[in-house]
Amino acid sequence: MIEQHKSYAYLPEDLLLQMLEKTPATAKQLAETVECNDEQADRAKEILHKQGVIQICPEGEYTSSIMAADGANIIEHKTSADVLLALAVGVDGLSDKESTAWPVNARQYQQWQDVLQHHVANPRLSQGIMFLMELSILAENDREIRIMDGSHLTTILKLNSLLSAKGDEAADQSYVKSLSDFLHENYQKIIPDIPDIIRSAFSNSAVIGLTKYSSSREIIDTFLQELKIKADDKVFMSMILNEGEYTKPLSVGQSKKDKAMWEQIHITCNLDIDGVDKDELDKHLEEAIDPFRTTDDHDSELYFCYYKPNAFSSAFRLEVKKDLARDKTRLEKYLRSLGKQIIAPDIREPYPQYLADIIAKNISFGMEAVNQAISHDPVLNQQKYFELIFPYRTN
Repeated sequence: MIEQHKSYAYLPEDLLLQMLEKTPATAKQLAETVECNDEQADRAKEILHKQGVIQICPEGEYTSSIMAADGANIIEHKTSADVLLALAVGVDGLSDKESTAWPVNARQYQQWQDVLQHHVANPRLSQGIMFLMELSILAENDREIRIMDGSHLTTILKLNSLLSAKGDEAADQSYVKSLSDFLHENYQKIIPDIPDIIRSAFSNSAVIGLTKYSSSREIIDTFLQELKIKADDKVFMSMILNEGEYTKPLSVGQSKKDKAMWEQIHITCNLDIDGVDKDELDKHLEEAIDPFRTTDDHDSELYFCYYKPNAFSSAFRLEVKKDLARDKTRLEKYLRSLGKQIIAPDIREPYPQYLADIIAKNISFGMEAVNQAISHDPVLNQQKYFELIFPYRTN
């Protein structure tokens, strides 16, 4: 048999060589972002210890009553229309006790799907609904610790995007109807009830945000400006914190840049919804996130800290509510509990967060199943329609 050459399926050799020639410079740039000499590190530790920022989490009580929620969304752009699919899942953590049943009337997983005409606002809809499902799974649960994958700020931005799809990306009535149908079918709610969904999770101190990635420099810009550190807080704290150390919880908006950001956070609704008082809805949306806003008169009630559970892990950035941040005993119990869920160096987050992420990423398999079902529809599998159910471009 003659072996077929498939070099056309790979990058051209000259292009690959161009990439490799630039790699040393790229590596140098990356090294500069994490570079920290011993003198910088020692001085930073000295300053942070003096300010009472670095704390030690002692051995003590912990809990295995812990879960995490995560979600994913995908859009299949058919020739004829868009197929939207979103899901959210909740996963329990590791425990040395017998597994506990999921709470009655609490969703452990949820999915939503719809078909809409091609529209630039469709990604806003699928992402926004995904975040609403994640918040609901977290709020309905009864575990002592509930991990929200990511930051509260990201959730606020995505929900604002969901409800403000207007202007150049004007969302038509099919967008509004799809959102309304989702809320009614799953929660017996309407769009004006969205503030209640937000508040139910944002006001619950059991719900903590744990970010895999963060560009925040609040600690560096507030306490360590003189050291001219290039890294962000998460990277730098990973380098200078010892095993079992954490930073004292601080309200978000410590630096000038972050304060301005948390002053300006908002969720407003620009959708055309029949029979809805937009001013009243906007008022309730703002009230749902107002405790997190920082102003000249009061600090945000959302706090953050960094925690390094062991020598091989990076520092985690946690976002916690004010009452948890100010309860040192409970906070340290939470930190120890998260540390117990770190099981291996190659798994870079607490186990339930890791597993929820793995499950959510399998959404592509769900879309494949949906596509198979679509192709067997008695109308769509007719020759005259068959071409229209394929993606608009070759995969």
